[in-house]
Amino acid sequence: MQLDMHFYGVYALARAAGIKSETAQTIAYASQFVDDSIDDKAVLVSNRKAILPTMTSHKPLDYMNAMPGDQWKVWVPFHFLPGNMPKNGDFVRRMTCRKNSAPAKKMIEDSLDAVNEKYWPHIVGITAHVFADTFSHFGFVGFAHERNKAIRGSIKASKKHSSNIRRYIKSKFDDFKTRFMGNFAEIVPVGHGSVGTYPDRPYLEWSYKYETGRHPKGDTERDNTLNFFNGCKELYSYFARFAQLSPDDREPNGAVQWNNISQTVKSILRTEGPKEDRIKQWKTHITAGDFCLDVTSFDRDIEYVKGLWRPSRADYESGGERNIEQTDSCRFIRAAWRHREYVLHELLPDIGLIVY
Repeated sequence: MQLDMHFYGVYALARAAGIKSETAQTIAYASQFVDDSIDDKAVLVSNRKAILPTMTSHKPLDYMNAMPGDQWKVWVPFHFLPGNMPKNGDFVRRMTCRKNSAPAKKMIEDSLDAVNEKYWPHIVGITAHVFADTFSHFGFVGFAHERNKAIRGSIKASKKHSSNIRRYIKSKFDDFKTRFMGNFAEIVPVGHGSVGTYPDRPYLEWSYKYETGRHPKGDTERDNTLNFFNGCKELYSYFARFAQLSPDDREPNGAVQWNNISQTVKSILRTEGPKEDRIKQWKTHITAGDFCLDVTSFDRDIEYVKGLWRPSRADYESGGERNIEQTDSCRFIRAAWRHREYVLHELLPDIGLIVY
């Protein structure tokens, strides 16, 4: 998924589920920042401390994508959560991401246990990102493996889309191959790199074939709108549970029922073209009050400003004060560290995928 879903969609769903606008913005920013948190160097700050970032993503051509250990620290816990299906399958099949899987549901439960942590909205946002990605990244594994490779000539958008849209998608894929794939994706087949951004476009119906292995038909013939819609419904339920557990973050005017927003959500997801078009749709419906009972200044001004939570900005954000630990930058780092440790040192060992 991309910015339109991870930030604007998450914000809208959080508001509809009954979360205050300020908290919803924090959750949404944390959700999107999972894709943008690429810093790995310690930052010295004015209060004689250092900030040690927790990386949650890499640039497509970052050499660290080729490092097996780093794939486990970044792609597995944050973008391709193992689905453990079937339980009697081989290791790689169990490590393959699966939508709304049992491990994903356990991850949800763990995040809701962080009730007393000051970074709770941040961990909820990170969890929302990982959970949402299971509805688009399923069928791929978060480390380099032949099983991720798709036959290039087999990747096709459905003819239900107009010829203009099919040409647009094809041109974007060709551009992606030129800039990011080529030999690199062949040498380091991590995640869905071999199919570009096809899984991330919510309106797309498409198909492809893998080079190796036996894969379910549901992996190779995909209806992104249906998958994204089901993901949105699950996210709404997740956020509603958070709102019930955290009275201080609960919208006083209450929630908007799912049935009252479902068709709007589906309509936005079906919007064909660049993600900017869907972002505009999300923002229009948010400011119109379709996702909340009382439109606030946060709703009217909702905008993702890239880089606000980078570690290098934490000192500025705190004003050079000693409470730098309370900045969103540091809270996100702490939440990301907690999430990674939980997935790698509790969740995966508990289901027998890692031995400790």
